[in-house]
Amino acid sequence: MRTAVGRDQLEDRTSLSRIRRSIRADLNAAGVEPAIAFDCLVAVTEACTNALVHGHCAGGGGTPEVTWDVEGAVARFRIRDYSTRGWSKAAHPSRDPELERARGNPLGDRVGGFGIELMQGLMDEVDIAARADGTVVTMLKRLRAGPRDRDAARRH
Repeated sequence: MRTAVGRDQLEDRTSLSRIRRSIRADLNAAGVEPAIAFDCLVAVTEACTNALVHGHCAGGGGTPEVTWDVEGAVARFRIRDYSTRGWSKAAHPSRDPELERARGNPLGDRVGGFGIELMQGLMDEVDIAARADGTVVTMLKRLRAGPRDRDAARRH
């Protein structure tokens, strides 16, 4: 597989779309199978969304950023924000705990969404480092050879 390296600033949703396009292009160029590329994009989108929602809070020292590399049989992604507020501890805005409890949902008291579990289910490794100067999410996905690589291997 070809090596690809990328880095971009995560300013807003528009920049997230641009980042997703860049990552998708790099994964495609590296011959990554579409299903694996999809898993990577969903996990990166979740981590980026958390950085956008929680990474621009007061006390933060910079614009969130995304870096990635695709080399050999591994893709690595790093999402960094500079907020002093831990995004994994924030209540999910789309869920009203009172309403959930009234519906008999035992998760109504849960703090946060389900994004961490989603990322862990899609990626092979997920590390979340909440530090005094922000949060760093590092994710790794082991890749299998896509059709282009298999075709190239048959020709040699």
